[in-house]
Amino acid sequence: MLENENARPAGGTARRTKQEKHQRSDNSHDQHTTDRSGGQAGTISGLLLHGAENGLHLRDLCRLTGWTEREVRLHIHAERRRGVPILSDNVNGYFLPADEQELTACVRSLRGRAGEILAAAAAIEEAASGESC
Repeated sequence: MLENENARPAGGTARRTKQEKHQRSDNSHDQHTTDRSGGQAGTISGLLLHGAENGLHLRDLCRLTGWTEREVRLHIHAERRRGVPILSDNVNGYFLPADEQELTACVRSLRGRAGEILAAAAAIEEAASGESC
């Protein structure tokens, strides 16, 4: 009798199945078998695809590069400062722009966050100037 090579061994458990499903990813970036440390010439943008629907989360980028979260963020910051349009959102992660609307939405979000940070800094300064030390 021929056995199906893809069949689960008889000892497989439901818990094991859940763990295996949790470990799998539908992300096409997981299909690589070679080390992709740093992508193209050590860039994050070399790992990214166009469009929010193809975004990669920080943990994915850490796994693909072998870098820490801090290192990945520093690389993203450096690439952005060099003019590489690495976009991000809270749902999809990091991605390259597919169209002008995605680019505009990301810039609007970044400017809004920057405004909130500046407002918080101003409030702290104002509170500190009113206190006697």
